[in-house]
Amino acid sequence: MKISKTLFGKLFTAYMGIILGSFILLAAILSQAFERYFINQKEEIMLEQGEKITMQYAKAYYTGIMDLEQLKFEMEVLDKYLDSMIWIVDANGRIYVVSRTENKSWIGQKLTFAHISEVFEGKIVTIKGNFGGYFKEPVLTIGYPIQIDGKTYGALFMHTPIPEIQRTVQELYKITLLCLGLSGLLAFMFIYYLSRRITNPLKEMNEVAKVIAGGDFQRKLDVIGEDEVAELAGSFNYMAEELNKLEELRRGFIANISHDLRSPLTSIQGFVQAILDGTIPQEKQTKYLEIVLDETRRLTKMTNDIMDLTKMESGQMELKKDQFEVNDLIRRVLDKFEKRVLDKKVELNLILAEERTMVFADREQIQRVIYNLLDNAVKFIPEEGKIWVETTRASNKVFISVKNSGDPIPQEDLLYIWDRFHKGDKSRGKDKTGMGLGLSIVKQILKNHGEAIKVENLEEGVAFTFTLELKN
Repeated sequence: MKISKTLFGKLFTAYMGIILGSFILLAAILSQAFERYFINQKEEIMLEQGEKITMQYAKAYYTGIMDLEQLKFEMEVLDKYLDSMIWIVDANGRIYVVSRTENKSWIGQKLTFAHISEVFEGKIVTIKGNFGGYFKEPVLTIGYPIQIDGKTYGALFMHTPIPEIQRTVQELYKITLLCLGLSGLLAFMFIYYLSRRITNPLKEMNEVAKVIAGGDFQRKLDVIGEDEVAELAGSFNYMAEELNKLEELRRGFIANISHDLRSPLTSIQGFVQAILDGTIPQEKQTKYLEIVLDETRRLTKMTNDIMDLTKMESGQMELKKDQFEVNDLIRRVLDKFEKRVLDKKVELNLILAEERTMVFADREQIQRVIYNLLDNAVKFIPEEGKIWVETTRASNKVFISVKNSGDPIPQEDLLYIWDRFHKGDKSRGKDKTGMGLGLSIVKQILKNHGEAIKVENLEEGVAFTFTLELKN
């Protein structure tokens, strides 16, 4: 795999490209800024010194003391200080004082450069170039008029080679580049570390994902830090845990459905085989055929429940919502449990908030919810126990509760009672006919209605409470 194609390579290349581009741009800007700054500084110093020289010249003129040798000496000192060649030009444009002895050949020459006339008009000029061909290399020239009582008697010209200024800038530029280079090296190391810190967990996630894809859901990632990558690692671990739970649920589903299918099929096979073999006498065959018929009905109900639950979860079962009187529906469902209630000597209590309570829902599905909850209550209630069916109103909702006395649901089972094929009695000792689908169907029906259901343990027994939308 080429590094440029990896996430690390892309991040590293992008970051370094941005930083190097920024450094190059910064170096170019600083180079121009430094050069402008030093030229401007040089220009200001030259103007300041030019003013002092012209004032000194005027003073000497007024006092009548004009020591030419002293003036030459002072200009030589100033030349070395400013690194600038200084000329004094008379009113006729002829050079009569130069700051450097090696340039004495300039003395007496008349300047013909066009900009010189502006200085004799009393203007201070700044010129960049070779001063009309007088210099081989570009210079920064300051022209300062020497005026006494408003009359120009000469001019002062100060010439500083621009390459000298540029050499100073280049030295500073080298120092700047060295600093930028060191900063770039540090940036390189930091970006390398940062890119690795981002990509290494992602590589680990990729490897763990392959392991999980192979069916090992126990692998976990180390979550380091609190940034987005750490959050992603935490989400990845959560996904692995959920997949592990799903796998356990799948295995439990297969085990449970195998158990629930095996029992009736074994009964059917055994009785049919016994009838065919003549083991069961003909006068008793009707009894055992009725048992076979009951088992086939049980299988049919289980198959229908599984199909219905699948349709509900996938949204294929359309709700037919309408308004109806829920108290009447509750009474009709209770009538279906009359024999089972009497057989177990159960005390049944019906407590209704109002004589008539109109709701808006799918009547057939809500009937199934009430039936499943009551079936559960009757199934697990002890002999001579009590069942309460109660309605209460709050705002635009009616709360319907089905409570029964008896043992509470173990705390570890409360989280799983809504799962398919879950049974609190793992041995299926108390509930040999149930398949563990009733509460899953209840939960899904109410979810499709946008309603809620909760379960809570009472001091003695369990209460299931769900909501429905009132229709006034």
